[in-house]
Amino acid sequence: MSTYVYGIDFGTSNSSITIWDVEKRALVRDPRIAGVESSFMYFPYTLRRDPPLIGDAAKLRYVQDLMRGRFFQAIKTILPNRTFTETIVNNQSYQLEDLIAFFLRYLKAKADEVTRQDVKRVVMGRPAVFSPDAAEDELAQDRLRMAARLAGFEEIHFQYEPIAAAFAYEARISSPERVLVGDFGGGTSDFTVVQLDPRRQGLTGRAGDILATGGLPVAGNKYDSATMWHKLTPRFGRGATYESWGKQLEVPDTLHRQICQWDQIVFLRNAPKLDLIWRLARLSSDPAAFERLESLVKDNQGFALFQMIEGAKIALTTQDTARMHFTHPRIAIDEQLTLAEFNHNSADLTGAIAGKLDEFLASARIAPTSVETVFLTGGTSFIRSLRSEFTRRFAGAKIRDGGEFTSVGDGLALSAPLFFPELH
Repeated sequence: MSTYVYGIDFGTSNSSITIWDVEKRALVRDPRIAGVESSFMYFPYTLRRDPPLIGDAAKLRYVQDLMRGRFFQAIKTILPNRTFTETIVNNQSYQLEDLIAFFLRYLKAKADEVTRQDVKRVVMGRPAVFSPDAAEDELAQDRLRMAARLAGFEEIHFQYEPIAAAFAYEARISSPERVLVGDFGGGTSDFTVVQLDPRRQGLTGRAGDILATGGLPVAGNKYDSATMWHKLTPRFGRGATYESWGKQLEVPDTLHRQICQWDQIVFLRNAPKLDLIWRLARLSSDPAAFERLESLVKDNQGFALFQMIEGAKIALTTQDTARMHFTHPRIAIDEQLTLAEFNHNSADLTGAIAGKLDEFLASARIAPTSVETVFLTGGTSFIRSLRSEFTRRFAGAKIRDGGEFTSVGDGLALSAPLFFPELH
């Protein structure tokens, strides 16, 4: 029997795998699985049924291939979408579970190389809320479970990601603390309040320590979309007008809403949509803008453009101004995005997360003054306007962070004794 359990944090933007050594009752640290892997997947165009490239290697090859193959990002966000059943890549049909299994199989192979075992036990992370719709939430977890089975796991348990982050933080403290964990990734923002005590770490009966869990599907990717909508879509024709029956009408914003998610831009590459864009490039009040839109779609520049947007967002976590520089010859961009602009353009998102936090605490009857520590994790937790909402609400609490990209994975592995007590 295997003497290890894996913890897998399959994230919207980044993923990681961590190993729990059952005999030593400790995490296994090894450079081969240290850090995180980007949650990218790329199928180069080929007549063979080759497996996709995964992670950072997928991004590198996609760029080298001039973005001509099939690239997947943020697959996790599709899990609760019941209308997505399958997709065709290189004349091969794949269900969503098949695609995710490629990624999980890749992570498992890396960890198996460390343990030298074919490990069958795993604690999978899941957000507090895949979807506010209960049926969709259940569907998402069922799909993730099937993907784990396809990847080679047999005993599969799920742990809420903010609870996993709490257990990772528990490994750092020396005395009991009541902690609010805010876990902010690319797709979801999750909260949990938990009573932590390092003396109880590794015990099986921790359910009573978890005081409340909640969240919403709003996080980092939507901040990128907001920047695209407010800052850049005017460059692609939003707000332009066209003449119809002697009247000047504003171009409907359907096209521009679609380009606010980079993975949706590919669906504009069909004859009716391209014909519409072509006509707007000739009939609207801003022909050059729709020529840029045509290049964005035809030249498959969505991914590269959103990489630039994300880079500006990251820069604004430490700077007050970020340069937005894009060198495509037909979509040249070189301007500044200020922190004030970014905060204004994303105020509704930060407000939605803060409002959900207040609702979560009120529903659980937890007073902010009763929280001793606030532990923030996930890449989106660096956004300053979001962080300030916690500072304002928990003025008397200690704000802690660290391991923003790996704490959930560590906590999932540390959760192993809760789900596999027979391995004690």
